[in-house]
Amino acid sequence: MKKNILAGDQKKRAKQRSVTQKPSLAVDLWRFKILWGCVAAFFMILIARAFYVQVLDHQFLQKKADAMILRTDTLKATRGVISDRNGVPLAISTPMVNLWMDPKEYFEAVAEHREIEQKLKENPTSARLKRQLARTNFDLNALADAIGEDREKLIKLVSDKKTSRYIILKRQLPPPTAKVILSRKFQSVYPENDFKRYYPQAQPNAQIIGLTNRNGRGVEGLEMAWNKLLTGEDGKMRVMRDRRGNRIKDVELIKPETPGQNMTLSIDSRLQYILYRELTAAGIAQNARSATAVAVDVKTGEILAMTSWPSFNPNDPNGLTNKDAMRNRAAIDMFEPGSTMKPISMLAALESGKWQVNNTVNTNPGSMMIGNHRISDTHNYGVLDMRGIIVKSSNVGIAKIALSLPYSTMPTFFKRLGYGQRTAVHFPGEAAGLILPSKLWNVSEVATMSYGYSLNATALQVAQAYATVANNGVAHPLTLKKLDKVPAGEQLIDPKITQEVLSMMEGVIQPGGTATRAAIPGYRVAGKTGTARKLVNGRYSTTEYRALFAGIAPVSNPRIAMVVVVENPVTKYGGLAAAPVFSKVMQETLRLLNVPLDRALDLPKLSPAD
Repeated sequence: MKKNILAGDQKKRAKQRSVTQKPSLAVDLWRFKILWGCVAAFFMILIARAFYVQVLDHQFLQKKADAMILRTDTLKATRGVISDRNGVPLAISTPMVNLWMDPKEYFEAVAEHREIEQKLKENPTSARLKRQLARTNFDLNALADAIGEDREKLIKLVSDKKTSRYIILKRQLPPPTAKVILSRKFQSVYPENDFKRYYPQAQPNAQIIGLTNRNGRGVEGLEMAWNKLLTGEDGKMRVMRDRRGNRIKDVELIKPETPGQNMTLSIDSRLQYILYRELTAAGIAQNARSATAVAVDVKTGEILAMTSWPSFNPNDPNGLTNKDAMRNRAAIDMFEPGSTMKPISMLAALESGKWQVNNTVNTNPGSMMIGNHRISDTHNYGVLDMRGIIVKSSNVGIAKIALSLPYSTMPTFFKRLGYGQRTAVHFPGEAAGLILPSKLWNVSEVATMSYGYSLNATALQVAQAYATVANNGVAHPLTLKKLDKVPAGEQLIDPKITQEVLSMMEGVIQPGGTATRAAIPGYRVAGKTGTARKLVNGRYSTTEYRALFAGIAPVSNPRIAMVVVVENPVTKYGGLAAAPVFSKVMQETLRLLNVPLDRALDLPKLSPAD
């Protein structure tokens, strides 16, 4: 029994030894093959994947790499230059630099920098950590000082935009200034090319040319009207940049920029300056609210000068608060033109055939009643011929002539000469003026229309009408663009009639007329004064006036028509407030344009002793 038990234990131990004994060589070889098969398969998969990515789908990695180092930059188009008729630049764009910041990148870099600094404290000898330290300037106070901004304001701006990728720090810095700031390597601060509009002759031209906003878009004047032509079209360039955004290489020109179109004005900057200078002097001397003038080449319709006082400086962003000074009054402001309408009314009367140059009108006793409205002259001029009505500026005389004609005659003729409609200039905000509708053409309105009340006009419209008279009745559309050739005109009035009225207007400048101060040595001048009461709260004021003078020179071969308007002068009469401005400006204009004299110069009288 005992032997059987021992034999059973021995069998168990033998069986257990068989389980743990070393495997055979065949088993080891089988395991080796399985292991190397797995390794080979793994490498085959890697090779296949690499082949797929680098050969079959190589653009994937290329796009990933490009996304990290390639950027598409905008090539800003240069805004076109605005020049005067002689090529003098009046509006140009100069290269500038905007500085911008990436706040998100800045705060990430700050956090990374602090983390490396902390590790350096634990391992101060680590060369690897020292190499990882950023070599940029994180000091926002120093950045604020460099760009000239308030420290607290800049820190708040950056802190409030922590997740933003783009904020403007400073706009339109001169490139040398921007270069100095960027050399201080402020963290996440980058340059951006820009342009700044500059106006070399600011005040005289500001109300015509206007200005652009900080994005380079025209918002006033011709900058706005011609914005599409001046702007051009931006281009695109693919460039390679490093981590800090520095431009390393231009890779590909995607689209070239198209510069804005250059524009040449009909304006002569020399005449523009002279006109502004004299308007300024007259405005100050007369303690006026404003003074405006327009000068037109009657042969072409080109506006040679047009400006107003007071004006503004578009180069000074802080000087754009006076919106009244920014108005181009010659095109925008409407007013009752007063007695400057009398020559136009006389043209209509002579054209009707009912009136001839040698006809007379009895203006006694110097006033007349129409309904409950009294029309008066400054004096009782008695019986006046057609010339006398213009020379003495008789309201009674011209009103009687107007009332002798069908009521539609005067307003219809005015419309033919451009009153009551915008000119061809199409200046932004240009007023159309106002002629009452035909249902209101009654006896009172027609009478007052004849001497410049009951209708509204702009200085441009008055200048256009006088230019037509000066050009033998041929009208040319007014323009602010320099013309390469004289456009075809439209014959609106019989030349014989215009010559007759021009002769009448010449008498206004001669002794006994109302505008002797408009005379110019060596030139024959024709014109008409105007003194118009201003409407205040629906009634004509007894203290506020508008003084006007519209004139033409030289009479023998007219070249320039000019209109001068002075608002609220101390001396209310057009012959005293506006005519002297005309004389000074027209004299220098004719000289600069080399217009020949058409009468003898007035020589000083010599005493017998001399």
